[in-house]
Amino acid sequence: MNSIPVAYSEVEVLPEEILKDIGYGNTAPESDVLDVINNIMELLRRKVKPRYFFAVLEGYFEGATISIGGQLLETGAVITRLLERSTSFAVFAATAGHEFEQILPPNKTSDDMLTAYLLDIAGTLLVEKVGDYMEKQLEALLPEMPHTNRFSPGYCGWHLTEQRKIFDLLGQNPCGIGLSDVCLMTPIKSISGIIGIGSNVQTGQYACCYCEMETCYKRKK
Repeated sequence: MNSIPVAYSEVEVLPEEILKDIGYGNTAPESDVLDVINNIMELLRRKVKPRYFFAVLEGYFEGATISIGGQLLETGAVITRLLERSTSFAVFAATAGHEFEQILPPNKTSDDMLTAYLLDIAGTLLVEKVGDYMEKQLEALLPEMPHTNRFSPGYCGWHLTEQRKIFDLLGQNPCGIGLSDVCLMTPIKSISGIIGIGSNVQTGQYACCYCEMETCYKRKK
């Protein structure tokens, strides 16, 4: 089955991570904000069931594209250059799960807006932590083989419609994730993409200079 569950304790989102992400820094948060965050922490512990899946496949480069498993991924010049020394690829999907969506406020009333906003932040943090956990499992599988950062359709010129090819490589609906007609994933807090693997690749910090997406949460950091 193309889905591996993750214990929430392995990827737990911490209150201070949410506070940092929304810009509190050294400023003490208001009590009502802390109350909402504490309620969110309890909901996440009780409800969410994050998942991931990856497949390690051979691949080769064709100009600014990468051929993997019969699929020609049009990753574009930026991502291809960052992956260029890879000899194989981990094709992946990860998600906070449908259970996360079930705890979102049903109506965006004024009473729910703070909860909805903080839950959205928590969900983004959670799925990225699932991605980090997945990378650790990849490292355990290939302990002496370096890998690159993970790269996803929708970033650095890699068109979002390429998600269809990722899903074809993983098997339809990996981790229970579905694709809309415009290639948006459901559950919404899901990620997919590829990681380059090879003896000469490097894992570096995410460099915003490579990407034109001004609203990316990583750029805030």
